[in-house]
Amino acid sequence: MNMLKQMEIEEYDAEWINLIMSARKMGLTMEDIRAFLRSPFQPKKLAQITNENDPCMSP
Repeated sequence: MNMLKQMEIEEYDAEWINLIMSARKMGLTMEDIRAFLRSPFQPKKLAQITNENDPCMSP
């Protein structure tokens, strides 16, 4: 299947669309959104966060 045909039938994730639409409603431009997504300062995944350094969780 050629690339153009594949792009025509590509499905989009509804959650991503909702997030982008919400950002647009807040006044962010598409370039703002792209810059954020490319940023190296993204939050860590929850699976990587542990309680070992949390003072509230110490014995």
